Amino acid sequence: MENKRKEKLSIKAHLRMKCKSCGYWNRIEVNKLFIEQETSESKVKAILLYYEPLKVEKCKNCKTIIAEPKELIRIIKSE
Repeated sequence: MENKRKEKLSIKAHLRMKCKSCGYWNRIEVNKLFIEQETSESKVKAILLYYEPLKVEKCKNCKTIIAEPKELIRIIKSE
């Protein structure tokens, strides 16, 4: 079955993101995207939450690139 995705809603927001190099917490401007994904069951809808950075963001502490507009960010809870 094909996975078809379509954008549902977009909201501007700020996201706190930790730099992988130095551990500094940065605030970046993002579009919050709710994307609907088809499932194997026709009655069930899956809505996924993604963040799209508005511009290339660099860490304020060490100046490494932490986010780019062409990459979507998805936050997954880890145990």
